[in-house]
Amino acid sequence: MSAAPHGTTALGPLRPSGPLRIAVLVSATGANLGTLLSLRDREPAAFQVCLVASHGSRAKALDVARDAGVETWTGDFDAYCGFASRADGAQGRLRYRQRAREWHDALDRRIAAWEAEHGALDLVVLAYHRWIEGNLLDRYAGRMINQHPGDLSVLDGDGRRLLVGNDPVRLAMAAGHTATRTSCFVVDGSQDGGAVLCMGPPVAVEERRATPEDAWEQELLQKTVSDRPCLEWTVRAFAAGRLALADGTHEDGSRIVLVDGRPTPLGGRRLG
Repeated sequence: MSAAPHGTTALGPLRPSGPLRIAVLVSATGANLGTLLSLRDREPAAFQVCLVASHGSRAKALDVARDAGVETWTGDFDAYCGFASRADGAQGRLRYRQRAREWHDALDRRIAAWEAEHGALDLVVLAYHRWIEGNLLDRYAGRMINQHPGDLSVLDGDGRRLLVGNDPVRLAMAAGHTATRTSCFVVDGSQDGGAVLCMGPPVAVEERRATPEDAWEQELLQKTVSDRPCLEWTVRAFAAGRLALADGTHEDGSRIVLVDGRPTPLGGRRLG
């Protein structure tokens, strides 16, 4: 990674040449993984998908990875940690977080051992339904990004992000938004609070309502129209060393993103 100008933190690959080496943490359908595999297939000298890991064993994304010849790891996070929604009281929530950190620290050690044998990873992409804390965040600080199906530039009157958590599409629809979009952000240990690098094109809600069924239909459409271009732009920009974080912050406290040395508004590069 090249040196960043004073007062900024560069985001980019560890090596100045060679393909970008990517690991993906998955939970669901594999749509974002498919975007990365498409990049690999079209430009194998520029992009490699080296490893795919999941917190479970039944995600469709694991089958996508296996069909593409990518090494896959499964786990049983829920058996080890339990469920956050079932954690009882302050002690129960603390216990859940401790177990979740232990689980991800074990994953960190496994990845470190893998890297010692196979070479370092440049970027970790999350399409992942669990919060990460601990050593894994430290190892990939500035090199872990998350695809989030909500517009993270939407703030309340106190400067807090509104469309965070597990159901941002339905939240947006319930609030009367006429479109939804995907945000790709740097994972920093906060809950969907990291610097937003890019937002995909908006996807019109049209006649769909804020029901679970319509929200899922909207999210599936968003995976193609917004997720794919958002992730592809971000990964290409990361590989090219076009991204950096300024020392300054936006109203919500997230770092200002620089693209080609120029500051962007909250939301980073907006596509569409």
